[in-house]
Amino acid sequence: MRNIGARTWIGLIILSITALVLFPGPRAEAGYFDDLFKGVKDITELPNEVNALKKDYQHTMDKLDEATSTLDAYKVQNEQLIAQNQKLTETVQTLMDAEQSRQTSSKRIRSLIVTGIILLVGYFVLLRVLRLVLRRK
Repeated sequence: MRNIGARTWIGLIILSITALVLFPGPRAEAGYFDDLFKGVKDITELPNEVNALKKDYQHTMDKLDEATSTLDAYKVQNEQLIAQNQKLTETVQTLMDAEQSRQTSSKRIRSLIVTGIILLVGYFVLLRVLRLVLRRK
């Protein structure tokens, strides 16, 4: 490395100072009156914000009441539908029992008719067979 002379150091310092003077950074403005005015402005805006919050709260409560009433209506309707469903289930069960009873009696009647026909046919056949047997003797 080379040794940097005093003149070079002085030149760098002057160049840095010139750059700071020509291109200053952002200023910090911290004033008592600015803070006081911001505080007063914030305090005067508080009632408006409180009113807005009250309106939002009331709107939310209204929506909650509406949702609660809708939920209650759905509960009542659901109970009615459950009762109606039970009645329909009982009706369907009654109809199914009646159909089962009808089918049972229908089978019984058919079996009686078939048995009667078989007995009649058997009677006539038995008579014919007896006549043939008696004629041959």
